[in-house]
Amino acid sequence: MAPPRQILLPKDRFGLAFGSLKTQTYHDPIARAPGSHAIRTIAWNPLGQLIATGSADRTLRIWNPERPSARYSTELRGHSAGIEKVIFNPVRDAELASCSTDGTVRFWDVRSKNC
Repeated sequence: MAPPRQILLPKDRFGLAFGSLKTQTYHDPIARAPGSHAIRTIAWNPLGQLIATGSADRTLRIWNPERPSARYSTELRGHSAGIEKVIFNPVRDAELASCSTDGTVRFWDVRSKNC
């Protein structure tokens, strides 16, 4: 399961491609499961093998979409406030950065779980 590829769509063709779409609010039951906090950010690694989520509870979690029954495969902690953005390194698929409302940016290696 990999993220969709990006396609260039000129603005004059946007209405033709997406004109019939309707807006609705999506409520993810897992994002607010009992005992957890809202997921604020999500990112795929470049190979589409891992998903990273950052939460209001200051936790960065790495998920393996090929193992959906696992709660989460890796939990990374280090921020003192909620995580607002997470992004994988586009060249090194096991490295990512997270930024928090604590004013810090942390760089992580998923393999070693080190910051």
